[in-house]
Amino acid sequence: MNRAHRILADWDAHIAEHGKTTPGKARRDETITDLRKKLTAKTKECTRLERQLKAAAIAIAALHHDNEALRDELTERPATVVVGIGAQRRKTQE
Repeated sequence: MNRAHRILADWDAHIAEHGKTTPGKARRDETITDLRKKLTAKTKECTRLERQLKAAAIAIAALHHDNEALRDELTERPATVVVGIGAQRRKTQE
C-alpha cells in the first residue's frame, strides 16, 4: 500500500474532506464536550452553595452563642414584675 501513491492520495483527499472522525465519533465528542461544560457549571454552583452554607453555619453559631449569653443573663437577674398599662388603669379606676 505504501507504493500505491494514487490510493494514498485518494485516502488523503477523503480524510481532508471528511475528517478523521466518523459521524458517530463526532457526536460522541460533542456530547463529551457538552457534558464537560455542564460539569464545570455544576462544580461552580456547588462551590458557591458550599460557601453560602459555611457562611450560614457561622451566622447560626454566632446567634446561638448570643442566645445562650442572653439566657444566662436572664437567669442571673433577680425576678422583676412587669405591670402592663391596662393593669395600672384598672387599679386607678377602682
